[in-house]
Amino acid sequence: MFRILSERGLMLMILSAFFFALSDVLVKVMSPSIGMFQIAFFRFLLGGLILWPVLVLGRSSLRGKSTGALVLRGLAGTLAFFCLIKSIAMIPLSNAMVLLYTFPLFATVFSFLLLKERFGKLEILLIVVGMMGIYILINPSSQGYTMGHIFGLVAGCCAGLVMALTRKLRKTNGALIIYFYFCIVGGLFSFPFFIARLAIPDWEQLSLLIVLAVVFLIAQILMNQGFKFCKAPEGSVILMSEVVFAGIAGVVIFNDSLSPSFWAGAPLIVGSGVGLNLISRRSRSPDALANS
Repeated sequence: MFRILSERGLMLMILSAFFFALSDVLVKVMSPSIGMFQIAFFRFLLGGLILWPVLVLGRSSLRGKSTGALVLRGLAGTLAFFCLIKSIAMIPLSNAMVLLYTFPLFATVFSFLLLKERFGKLEILLIVVGMMGIYILINPSSQGYTMGHIFGLVAGCCAGLVMALTRKLRKTNGALIIYFYFCIVGGLFSFPFFIARLAIPDWEQLSLLIVLAVVFLIAQILMNQGFKFCKAPEGSVILMSEVVFAGIAGVVIFNDSLSPSFWAGAPLIVGSGVGLNLISRRSRSPDALANS
């Protein structure tokens, strides 16, 4: 039984990673002509408008359970999204994605703080290795260092909090209501900035924004549903396949160059995340696996 659930979780997470990578490409394409707050507001607005009738027709409660945690997840996800947009616009897509995917490191820490999931000395070592990889990739002393790297790292930290909170919330809330709260909180947060920089998109831009909202919706629902079958660190690492998808797109579509610091730092970041995942799986008993 657990094997079926595990395979289902793996498939859901990989599909989620693919759609997230597709959204990254769309954001990179749109960022020169559409402002960050316009992208964010339309993403949240359209996502909420799509989900609202689905929830109503399904007779699902729009209030949800653990409202405070739902709002906190929405705020963390909103900040992660804003920082990711800035990072994608300022540095190569592959670098932005690797920095975003530092979140398994932060997810492990937040899982310990929020979910009381224990970790030992080896996990601490892997977190340190991951942090070393972050330093090498960012390389603050180099001329290539920009605020885009900082935005990417902040996005990774916030995404780690999102992963841990999603794991907690999936015990009492459905995937749709979690994403609905994210859209509501994100929309309310971005609306004042959207009004202050009001710019009406043309039909082509509006079409891209609608496609982006739908792609994000699919990716988020797949991710939230996937966390029903795997732990926060485990699911976070499976989602790392987005780095591969986005990295290929960055090189093929945007002609991104991969620097020596990228090749030196990225394996440490990704490797530490994979190591955390392997430890997580090994430390779980068959009974615990079945019950998760």
